[in-house]
Amino acid sequence: MLPKLRLGFLVADVYRLLRRQFQAERGDHALTQAQSRVLVYIARSEGVRQVELADVLEIKPITLTRLLDQLESLGLIERRKSPADRRAFQLYLRPAAQPYMEMFEQLSDVITARLLDGLTEEEVAVLMKALAHIRERLLA
Repeated sequence: MLPKLRLGFLVADVYRLLRRQFQAERGDHALTQAQSRVLVYIARSEGVRQVELADVLEIKPITLTRLLDQLESLGLIERRKSPADRRAFQLYLRPAAQPYMEMFEQLSDVITARLLDGLTEEEVAVLMKALAHIRERLLA
């Protein structure tokens, strides 16, 4: 008897393979995959606090601090003191990060188009709706 396909394992495996594909296709440039992930998450939520970003990325705050130090030294991000809490920093992209963001977006579009090739528009819509529903249920 074949093992039952479990949603969590399938989603995790798809995510792992998608990250591997992205890594393989992005080629060799100055940023590591971890640095790239940090930039993307900051772009999605500019002004995010460091502690919140560490939580979202599921990494230890000290690990994130090292990544942020590297990105800051490259001139890609800046830390600003939070007006609500002087002990906290909020994170913002600097203009130098824009070429990276454009590259990530183009690469994402190419990979997504390839992965969804063969599915109808309706199938893609159902897939996206189902994943959004699952995400909302997990956030509730």
